[in-house]
Amino acid sequence: MAEQSGFKRNVGLFMAVMIGIGAMMGPGIFALPSEVAGSAGPLGIIAYLAMGVLTLFTAFSYSELGAAIPIAGGGYSFTSRTLPRPVAFLTGWFFWIGNTFACSLYAVIFALTIKAYFFPEISVFLVVLATTAIFTVSNLFGQAEALKFITIMNIIELVVLLGVGILGAFQVEPANLEPFAPMGLGPLIPTMGLIYISYVGFDLITVAAEEIIDPAKTIPRAIFITLGTGIAIYVLLLWVMMGVVNYSELAETSTPFIFVADHLFGAWGRWAGILATIMASLSAFSVTLGASARVLFALGRDGHFPSVFSRLHKKYKTPHISLFVCAGLVVVLGASGVVRLLASASSFGYLIAIGIVNYTVIALHERMPNLRKPFKVILYPVVPILGIISCWFFVPTLDSQSILLGVALTAVGGILYLFQPQNRAEFSNIPSLLRTLKVKFQAYWRPHMNILIIGGGNLGTNIADRLLKQDEFRMVFRSAEYQITFIEQDDDRCEKLERRYNVPIFQGDGTKQELLEQVEPQKMDVAIAATNDDQRNSIMALQAKRLGIKRVIAIARDPDYVSLLEDSGIVCISAPYATAAMVENYLDRPVMADLFEIEGGVANLIDVEVPGDGAVVGMEIQQIDIPEECVVAAIIRDEEFVVPRGKTIIQKEDHVVVVGPEGSISKAHKIFSGTKE
Repeated sequence: MAEQSGFKRNVGLFMAVMIGIGAMMGPGIFALPSEVAGSAGPLGIIAYLAMGVLTLFTAFSYSELGAAIPIAGGGYSFTSRTLPRPVAFLTGWFFWIGNTFACSLYAVIFALTIKAYFFPEISVFLVVLATTAIFTVSNLFGQAEALKFITIMNIIELVVLLGVGILGAFQVEPANLEPFAPMGLGPLIPTMGLIYISYVGFDLITVAAEEIIDPAKTIPRAIFITLGTGIAIYVLLLWVMMGVVNYSELAETSTPFIFVADHLFGAWGRWAGILATIMASLSAFSVTLGASARVLFALGRDGHFPSVFSRLHKKYKTPHISLFVCAGLVVVLGASGVVRLLASASSFGYLIAIGIVNYTVIALHERMPNLRKPFKVILYPVVPILGIISCWFFVPTLDSQSILLGVALTAVGGILYLFQPQNRAEFSNIPSLLRTLKVKFQAYWRPHMNILIIGGGNLGTNIADRLLKQDEFRMVFRSAEYQITFIEQDDDRCEKLERRYNVPIFQGDGTKQELLEQVEPQKMDVAIAATNDDQRNSIMALQAKRLGIKRVIAIARDPDYVSLLEDSGIVCISAPYATAAMVENYLDRPVMADLFEIEGGVANLIDVEVPGDGAVVGMEIQQIDIPEECVVAAIIRDEEFVVPRGKTIIQKEDHVVVVGPEGSISKAHKIFSGTKE
């Protein structure tokens, strides 16, 4: 399997469920039941059940999208691949605001709990600051590292929740549930809108899609396990809380779960409730902080924000700069301590954004019918339409402050979008100094590049392996991070690509214009026609060029096709011995390639892996009959850089970097890759 140069895939099914549980089983169950009791009474049990059932529509949408497009960013990344750029940006903006404000909310609830039950004199700001610092560090190490803490907290929290729910069920008094709807049925819909944030959580599983093992299977399973667990626990606990004490008593307390646990089990129950509240706040905080950083990472990766936000930590492969920015904002927002404001902003953002994501499933089917969909929505398009309704229907039920705040946030997002150079034509007139600084900035921060590989056979997979492989040599010379998309017609090959790379795969004939249009060619930086058929490669390359992909590479050996392609501005690679290496060189060493082409000179840079039984193994470089025009520029041995000297001995599995003109370098390649007879 190719070693990815981006995130590490180290999150399995259990850990993926922990991401969802950590976010879903947040403070909503520990604070909202008192509001529900005051507004609807025992009818609130039905509100939780009905909202959970409605959320299933969205779960189906996320499952299909997450399995088909397993890239970081979750809902935002789905819209960026299927909807117009402004809509995609606003979706990401709403998600980022929703996650960041929710994260601040969890930090404040944790701080207030500490202040109320442990240290009455402590500053809420200091608790928020310390909490943010600790979980920023844990998220920096990666989702798997952060989830070790989250898993422990989730287990403690779930044990307490289930313990109170199961043991409390034996003490439910039917009289407390009468009348079941003391305020009538009118409060049902507004109450459902109020508790919607309780079910936000399973969607965050897709935000970490690039870190999940076998996302095509793991993401749908994790989503439904998370949501099913959440619905069961919510309904059980609401029934117990409403049945153990009268709803009017429950409405008077700001800590309903702790209140009921204390009522059931005395001091032990009270402290168990406090512990569960703390664990829920911290686990939800950690998961949401990581999700917020990954959405900001995706916005930077796609050019909506400066590319610095899309940079990954060299060692931990996490979006550290985005993480630090989000953490700083969480501290600033959390310092206010205004729970209602934070909750309102979060709810509005989630409702709007998730509604758009549900529509994305419809756009996906219409614009990309050939995209491989390992998981498919049932009863399409009814289910995604119901998902849209289940989100946007409740926006008007929010209080007026939430709606006004949401409108203000939308305006801020629109302004930020319009200030991006690629979105405003007038930015082409910025001072030359700023343009120079931008060029230097982009040269320092490695950009993200979308690569379309047409053909999933040996050539295509070899190219993908080289582009995704992460080792010292490639990290030194690499000029970009790659997000690969495949087009492949054969069903068996598609399945192999799906298992091998976990990237978007479109199944169909790559020579057809309608299929290439589904891939969103305007969002592709490079297209590579990589089948074994020169004629098909030529047609596919010309189609890709005509559809606006700026850089197109075609594999062709027939001189007639080579001249045709080069006349059309297509890079033609015809050397069969090093096709994958030459594609990598063309993409990763553009500055070096420009250097070689000064005054019409032609040169190539390739790296050759010496086989175990190579003819040159054990020989000194000066003993090898290398063409005079070629130079051994470097040797990469066991992930270490070796400066080549005349007496340097070649060892098996060395990566030998050779520079020279096209004809001579072909001979050099055969010498270093040849085996002993």
